[in-house]
Amino acid sequence: MTGSRFALYLLPPYPLARDIAEVHSMLRKQFGFAAADRFPVHCTVKGFFKKNEKPVDRLVEELDAFFTDRGPLPVSIENQRVDPIGFGLSLLNLDGKPNQPFLKLREEVVEIILPYIADDCDFREHDLGHPYHPHITFAFRDIPNELYENVFAWLAPAPEMTGQFSADTYHFLEFFSDDWPGNWWETIRWRLIRSWRLEERA
Repeated sequence: MTGSRFALYLLPPYPLARDIAEVHSMLRKQFGFAAADRFPVHCTVKGFFKKNEKPVDRLVEELDAFFTDRGPLPVSIENQRVDPIGFGLSLLNLDGKPNQPFLKLREEVVEIILPYIADDCDFREHDLGHPYHPHITFAFRDIPNELYENVFAWLAPAPEMTGQFSADTYHFLEFFSDDWPGNWWETIRWRLIRSWRLEERA
């Protein structure tokens, strides 16, 4: 397959993004894990999708309308997320329970984007075929499972990354890779198409 893919991300606030970017950089330097460091620090709202023939400008207009007059939501880092292809920080819960307003925002974004997804989209099943678990990735794809324990022990002195923050900054991006059917993360590149900054509502 050729062509680009698109995604919509939530960006964490600067201090948190800075600490996570430091972890990305250190994991690249000390362990050779480079995949996560090729992305902006983010929580995926709508993951990679291959677009159909509908114009991207029209989708951006719909997303503009969606984010207009919408205030930020509280999200919280309360747990780690660890799975067979990577690990990071979970944003699923708020005060110990699933963060329903943020999960609803994800559902509404998916409803907007669905008509723009190509029938042969190679990421449809991965992104929409499983329950949504919002998270911020530390490392993925290029980390062997048998190294997890040693990496976690090495990361123990890293900055504390827990607590709430305001989900107020969202990015819509276009991604490029030389090998979408294969190890796409090894050559991933991206450009920012649109950014939204949500303000508290009176």
